[in-house]
Amino acid sequence: MRYLFTSRQSKLLDDHAIDIIGFPGLVLMEKAAMTLVSVLMERESRDSGILIVCGSGNNGGDGLAAARMLHQHGFRTAVVLVGDPEKMTPDARKQLALAAACDVPLQSEEAVGSPVFSVLVDSLFGVGLSRDISGVYEKVIKDINASGKKIYAVDIPSGINGDDGRVMNVAVRADVTVTFGVNKLGLVLYPGCQYAGEVIIGDIGYPRSSYEAVEDPVFYFEPEDLPAILPERAPDGHKGSFGHVAVIGGSGKMSGAALLSAKAAYASGAGLVMVCSARANRDLILTGCPEALFEAYDVEDGEPDFLALDRVLSFADALVLGPGLGREKLAKQITAYVLKNCNKPIILDGDALVLCSREELKEHNSVILTPHPKEFSELSHQEISYIKEHLGEAVREFAADTGCILVGKDARTIVGDGSRQYVNVSGNSGMGTGGSGDVLTGIIAGFAAQGKPLFDAAAAGVYVHGLAGDYYTETYSPYSLTASALIDSLKNIL
Repeated sequence: MRYLFTSRQSKLLDDHAIDIIGFPGLVLMEKAAMTLVSVLMERESRDSGILIVCGSGNNGGDGLAAARMLHQHGFRTAVVLVGDPEKMTPDARKQLALAAACDVPLQSEEAVGSPVFSVLVDSLFGVGLSRDISGVYEKVIKDINASGKKIYAVDIPSGINGDDGRVMNVAVRADVTVTFGVNKLGLVLYPGCQYAGEVIIGDIGYPRSSYEAVEDPVFYFEPEDLPAILPERAPDGHKGSFGHVAVIGGSGKMSGAALLSAKAAYASGAGLVMVCSARANRDLILTGCPEALFEAYDVEDGEPDFLALDRVLSFADALVLGPGLGREKLAKQITAYVLKNCNKPIILDGDALVLCSREELKEHNSVILTPHPKEFSELSHQEISYIKEHLGEAVREFAADTGCILVGKDARTIVGDGSRQYVNVSGNSGMGTGGSGDVLTGIIAGFAAQGKPLFDAAAAGVYVHGLAGDYYTETYSPYSLTASALIDSLKNIL
């Protein structure tokens, strides 16, 4: 597991190390420069010609220190200083003086396009940028992007918002970003991750206590975390001890969504899975998943069968509600009944997300919601454009207000419970296919039924779902990925 810091949290980390622990700011700057230099020395030759484009803040100070070190190691290095030297921070001003004393060449902005330099280092702005880029900075960034040269960024590509990955009018498109201490949200969220290129996280000596002083960091998983985040499998376990999942979904016109959720729950380790669907779907469900149990939620005249629903609620350790359920009167009755009478964990997906109200959600303390942006817009009454641009904030606010765990699905899915947040870095564009969300719901339910706490089940489910998609696309192609192929790929991940 790795943390992701916002710009404010990055500053808190810095301030704690400097003001509380007592590290001089120049020492941290030197360590950052050494980290950057080690990457450049490993990847670039001495005669490449490295031009470091520096701003007047501490990010520019990192670049100036790196230029001095590279120059002393015999690299053909020069600096471009952009902006007003009179506005330099004290540490950056000190680094400029040191670079000048060590005879580091100073070039004009036109050097960005010079054939003398085949490598450019963006050291203009750090994660604290809060305004749109304009003027000379805008021109320089456009020149950097148009140069056709290899581009490294220091801490974050200049112009990328450190909190949400937005482009602040214009941004550097880096091939490699060397960031310090901890990864940044803006380097992981879209579109920032598309500008960051390869991200290298360098240790510059922040003490553990400084990391611990930063509250509520966002986190993400890496492949080595997988054994720890999956449900435990007792060697003497059986189908009763590995949890029961019930899937209530599938109208008479749409049985596939519920079937996909059921198959995914089995593929993620659930001991037994029951599908509660329209009476007309019985043969289709049992043919598609012969391992499943079946209950019909309707009686002959099309009214809800509340006795059958009670049996389903009694059976379930975790319950999926909504895939393919429809939005007719019957679906509304079923959704209201389940939310009122179920005291088990509920994963709401698909149609159920728009059939429930905030008031109903607030009355239940074990609900996971899995909306895509359009469903989230209907739930929260916010514009889709706002949700996509501020997904982390929207997830945090809605989860805190309702007490639910919210899985905000997007290219970078975010899971939140109002305080904790998980950002998913697995998955790919091939997963933008019908039924993919139903598979995710089944995986989460399978993990929850096996005893994982709900937030952990949601985060692990999202990660595993993405890994299955990555396995398929790396083996075959994103073009041919289907929801059924996702389920089949789970065996290669788990």
